[in-house]
Amino acid sequence: MRLGWGKTGNQEFPSGASRNRYVFEAQAIRQANFGNPDLRWESSATINAGIDFAFFQNRLSGSVDYFRKMTTDALFEQTLAQPAPAGRIWVNLDGEIINEGVELALTGNIVGNENWNWNLSANATYLENRVSGLLGYYETAALRGQGFSGVLGQRMVSGQPLNVWYLAQFEGIDPTTGMSMYRGLDGTVSTSIDPALNKFYVGSPNPKYLLGISTDVTYKRFTATINTHGAFGHYLFNNTMATVLGVNNMSNRNIAKTVFDREAGESTSNSAAPSTRYLEKGDFLKLSNLTLSYNVGNIGRGIRNLNVSLTGQNLLVFKGYNGFDPEVNTDGSTDDIPSLGIEYLPYPPARTFLLGLNFSL
Repeated sequence: MRLGWGKTGNQEFPSGASRNRYVFEAQAIRQANFGNPDLRWESSATINAGIDFAFFQNRLSGSVDYFRKMTTDALFEQTLAQPAPAGRIWVNLDGEIINEGVELALTGNIVGNENWNWNLSANATYLENRVSGLLGYYETAALRGQGFSGVLGQRMVSGQPLNVWYLAQFEGIDPTTGMSMYRGLDGTVSTSIDPALNKFYVGSPNPKYLLGISTDVTYKRFTATINTHGAFGHYLFNNTMATVLGVNNMSNRNIAKTVFDREAGESTSNSAAPSTRYLEKGDFLKLSNLTLSYNVGNIGRGIRNLNVSLTGQNLLVFKGYNGFDPEVNTDGSTDDIPSLGIEYLPYPPARTFLLGLNFSL
């Protein structure tokens, strides 16, 4: 059994952030920084409790862990509110960011004899993320493209996961007009509802479940090693689909098959809006690595322990997401607040094959 607790600090703010600082500029003196004498380090306290176990003469082993990390006094560079002088100041935010969950890891030697050896390992994590005690809210996640200028899609707000999606609720295409319908704050559904003024908290970009599986099988001198990983329970915003591949681009661009619904009768003048229409589940399982190798052994007196291998990376991905790859995060940070889970015109990850020779002299 294990039990641990620790607390660490983060001082990632510029030197002199707690003091008023001035600079000479164009024969004048300008205040470059507004000091905060109460500025403190950001701190994170973590507790971990776990059990390690093994059975059948260590043929099966594993661990179960509970963890909880609470971050307080989060560092943030804030714009001074008017009528104060224009400028920015470093502050510690009220409230806490809490990450807690359970992790299970198992390793087994399934087969072990003179010719065959098979090992299998897996780990699964349940993770819950939330913000608590924060006063007000902070927005981030800049969405891009035609009609999306100045649009932000995520918030940091108490009672919600970190970077919760804050978007209009898409309710389908009106069969009469061919225009998008949205849900109002009063519960009504109409094409006349302004999606910019009727937004809801609609999901988290943070995975709730993480999964990793690795296995290696050896038969005499042949070995196959497979590694997979996945994430589940989170949502991605397909910004590419919204502003590049939408039906309103039909006249001069290719469009996505998924948005061309003949039965819905969508009008080509129907403009895209930052809504749940483009919010998709990011669940995936990826075959990230596969290696086949053969141990040739010694060749003459000059080459010893020759091993030949062929490795494939990023071979397969099982997903429901309509973009290239669900492991995506186009930077949409705003005022140094990071964003998460945006896809906008990414270059798809390459599938790579590597041939290897390993030996000693």
